[in-house]
Amino acid sequence: MKKPMLIALLTVLSVCSTTGNAANPLFGEVDLDTATRTEKNAGVWLNGQYLGYVRDLKGKSKLVLPPGEHNLLFKLIGFKDLARHVIVEPGQKIELIVSLAPDNDLVFPDEAELAELKLEVQPEEAAVFVNDVYAGYVDQFNGRRGMQMGPGVYDIRIALPGYNAFETAITIVANQAYEIKTTLPRASIVNQSRGLSVSQLAE
Repeated sequence: MKKPMLIALLTVLSVCSTTGNAANPLFGEVDLDTATRTEKNAGVWLNGQYLGYVRDLKGKSKLVLPPGEHNLLFKLIGFKDLARHVIVEPGQKIELIVSLAPDNDLVFPDEAELAELKLEVQPEEAAVFVNDVYAGYVDQFNGRRGMQMGPGVYDIRIALPGYNAFETAITIVANQAYEIKTTLPRASIVNQSRGLSVSQLAE
């Protein structure tokens, strides 16, 4: 599986790879760890901007941030959002454990009415939004099991920093299988705010 194409976004946010800045005393590190394997699939927003998911922001790809206050948000369908405020000092390393609590208020459709939506989309790290709510990333829904959805009309948006977003509306009928195939074209990071900022995710 390919690593996230985050170069353009990291430049804008002054977030750099550890390899390039570990020796720079002007920056600090945020090392993400998870309470369970589940949290590795959580989406990560930094200061309101989507970065990718936890498992690809670890190790050599850990966050290296300029000094100051930063807001991190973790989202995973079926779990409550987790917000963390961190203050980064020059040369400091912060270890942050991501532990998500199940969202017991969610109502799921009857299994007898479910349909399946598979995504064959590149890049696989792109975020998937259903009716403006973060649902996960492409790689979660392109294998043997796609996204399970109840009947209805849905707005689907697939977005990643540095690429033009894909948007479509789809009508889902129970017990049917659907598939979206596309490749996101590259684009300027300047125009990527829609679908990637936390302000778009209010429920």
